[in-house]
Amino acid sequence: MKNMKNTIRLALLIGITLHMLSCSSEASLEADYVAPNELPENIVAGTPLNDRIIQLYKDYGIVVYTDVTNPRMYKDLVSEEGLTIAADRIPADTTAALIYIHMIEKEFINSLANNKLHIVPRNFYLFKNDLIAGTYEYISKTWYNSNGDLTVGSLKNVGLDSVKLKQTFYYGLSSILRNDAVNSNSFYSPFVDINTDAGVYYWQVTSLDQAYEKGFLSSNQNLIKSNQQDFDLYAAWASTTPPNTRDSILNLYPQIKRKYDLVTSMFKQEGIDLTVVNRNWQESSFNPKNN
Repeated sequence: MKNMKNTIRLALLIGITLHMLSCSSEASLEADYVAPNELPENIVAGTPLNDRIIQLYKDYGIVVYTDVTNPRMYKDLVSEEGLTIAADRIPADTTAALIYIHMIEKEFINSLANNKLHIVPRNFYLFKNDLIAGTYEYISKTWYNSNGDLTVGSLKNVGLDSVKLKQTFYYGLSSILRNDAVNSNSFYSPFVDINTDAGVYYWQVTSLDQAYEKGFLSSNQNLIKSNQQDFDLYAAWASTTPPNTRDSILNLYPQIKRKYDLVTSMFKQEGIDLTVVNRNWQESSFNPKNN
């Protein structure tokens, strides 16, 4: 287990280093906060949530960090896009965190081949806040400054949206995977070229039908203002959209089909078949349509 933890840490550190070197704008930034590589001292056994956090750490060396009592957590974290989180941060709801931990382990880590464990993010942050940078909106966000940390927002006490919870993970994981140099050249760059060659832009989208025609999955312009958002949104969409709905859209809109194929091919290269992820989600007890 110790060797596996070290392998995960080394692989992630190498990946983050290469990514930062490849992007001069990011390399010029100084991280003002580094996530804990060990469990926070306040995480002690005795509650359902803490017990699951501790077990995940023992098994995989992963920290699910829900503590915001540290004053540092009330200040803005630095990301490559100046992402900020509102000041009223509060710990993620226990139920949401437990569901999220279960999904990480049962539906993701356990399905990975041993030689793919390095793609698991090192730390997870759960907040009840939307993730917004200026006029950009995110479903989730990966911090560049600490071992591929994944921040998941918009968790709620009441009426937990487990579909969005599912989407957030694959949205954030997409960000991690596409930043790999090989994936960027093989999948992300061709994805960008499709938009460029078609001459389509987010500000041309004023309705969902128009979004589909131009190859976007959302009519919310704040979710598709960058190619990165657009790419990652495809991963979130592919992981949860009911197959009948998904296939009808793919059959009607060739631009969406081309972009969808690139995103799903990237995941498949890493040993993650999003069609299987989707099929399992349709049958999952956490999918609200099954309750």
